[in-house]
Amino acid sequence: MTNLEPDFVHKIVFLGDSGVGKTSLVQRYVYDSLDPQVGRTIGAILHVKTVVFEDETHKLVIWDLAGEQSFSELREQYCANATAAFFVIDTTRPETLESVDEWLGALFSASGKVPVVMIENKIDLESVFSPGQVEGFAESREMKLIKTSATENKNVNRAFHELVGEIKLRLRAQASDSGSKV
Repeated sequence: MTNLEPDFVHKIVFLGDSGVGKTSLVQRYVYDSLDPQVGRTIGAILHVKTVVFEDETHKLVIWDLAGEQSFSELREQYCANATAAFFVIDTTRPETLESVDEWLGALFSASGKVPVVMIENKIDLESVFSPGQVEGFAESREMKLIKTSATENKNVNRAFHELVGEIKLRLRAQASDSGSKV
C-alpha cells in the first residue's frame, strides 16, 4: 500500500488542549503503538499514513498541534490549508470542552468550514460529563462525536475512518457543485 500513488492528499490537524491525548491517538493510529512516556508536543509534529478508503488511496498528513496556550498565536498558521480536523477533549477534564470555539475559530479562519470530528478521549477512565452533555455539545457545532481510548485502542481507527468519510462527502459535494466527478 505504501508504494501506491495517492488519489488524494489530506492535511488533518489535531486540535485540543494540552494533555487530552492527541499525540497518543496519532501514535496509536499511525504506528499502532503507544509510548506511555510521551511528553508534551512543542509546536507541531507531522505524521503520514496512507490508507485505502472506498477503493481510493488517501495520504493523510497528520499535524499534531501543541495544546498549550503559549502556542495559540501559531494555531491559524498550523491550520492553514487543512482538509479536516479532529477536536479532542479529555473525558476526565471538563475544562477541555470550554476551548472548542477558540480552536474552531482558528481552524475555520485559516481553512474555511472544513469537516471536524470531535473525539472524547480516555473513555477507559470515569467521565465527569453528564449523559448526553458531550453529544449535545458536538451536535450543536455540527460535529460527529467518537468516544475513544488511545490506551485501550478503542475506536481510534473508527475515528479516522469517520473523518476520511466526511472528507469524501465534502469532496463529492464540491464536485457536484462544479460539475466534475470525484
